[in-house]
Amino acid sequence: MRTGEVKYNISILFIIIAILSFGLLTMNSYSMLGDLDSDEGFREEVEDRLQSTGDELGGVTQEEQIEIFSNSVIFVIIVAIVSSLLGIAAAVFLGKRIRVKLVGILLIILGVLSTILTLGLGVIGGIGYLIAGVITVVKHRKAGNGIM
Repeated sequence: MRTGEVKYNISILFIIIAILSFGLLTMNSYSMLGDLDSDEGFREEVEDRLQSTGDELGGVTQEEQIEIFSNSVIFVIIVAIVSSLLGIAAAVFLGKRIRVKLVGILLIILGVLSTILTLGLGVIGGIGYLIAGVITVVKHRKAGNGIM
């Protein structure tokens, strides 16, 4: 390592925590997805909610509501997988010190978007990416590297 070269180990640690968090979210969502069709308790709860809301849902059947929920779970799984892959790419770029400032900014954006798109379920991973992005940008500025 050259003198004055900045290490981004803390940022990479937060990225790894976020990747693991999104991995857990993916596994839990996938296991829940498999249980939706066979879980009678879930079907009864959906039916009770349909009866309690009456006609407010505009004629949505139990099967349609379960399908909407299944599609939402699939969407969360896809967002979590994409977020994990982008986190891996960011860690590689930081490790090789390629476009560090850009990676920091993209980590901040990824942290916010992944939390929103996972419907709040990926908040731990999103915060991990957000912290990693802020640390990366601040360290990059303190090192005097004004331009990417």
